[in-house]
Amino acid sequence: MLLVVLILTGILVATDPAFADPLRNASKQRIGNYDLEMTTEPINPVAGNPVNILLRIAGVNGDDLVDVPIVIRLAKDGGELHRTNPIIVPYGHHSFEYTFAKAGRHALYVDVKDYAYSGETLTFTFLINIAGPFDNLIIMIPLAGGVAAAGGSAMVFIRRKKRQIERLK
Repeated sequence: MLLVVLILTGILVATDPAFADPLRNASKQRIGNYDLEMTTEPINPVAGNPVNILLRIAGVNGDDLVDVPIVIRLAKDGGELHRTNPIIVPYGHHSFEYTFAKAGRHALYVDVKDYAYSGETLTFTFLINIAGPFDNLIIMIPLAGGVAAAGGSAMVFIRRKKRQIERLK
C-alpha cells in the first residue's frame, strides 16, 4: 500500500506544471497576459561597475513562457544608451550584463513581442538608480564622525561613573 502511495505521489509531482522561479527583491509589472520581474545584482548598482540585470517572464497564472522574443533598451535623460538585438528567452529567465558609465536614474525598457495573444509589442518600463562611485563614501563619513563622537562621550561617561564609585568607597 505504501508503495502505491509513493508511486502516485511521484506521478502527481512529475505531472505538476513547472513555474519560473520568482526573483528576490524584484520590481514587478503586469501587462496583458504577461508578468515581468526585474532585479539587479548588486541590488544597489554603482557607475563604472558591471551590473547583472535579471529578468523573469511568466504568464499571469505563473507558468513558464518558453521562447519569448524580447528587446532590451537602456536610456538616460531621454537618450538611448544601448539596444540589444532580438533575444529569445528560452525558459522564462534572462540575464543581461551592462556597465553604466554615469550615475543617476536610468530607464530599462523590455519590449516583449506578444505573438501568442495580441500580435503587438508590449513595453515594460523599469527605473534603475545608479549610484556614483563616491555616493556611499559621502554617507559613511558623517556616520563615522557620529559614531566617534558617541564613542568619545561614552568614554567620558564611564570615567565619571568610575570616579563616583571611587568616592563612595
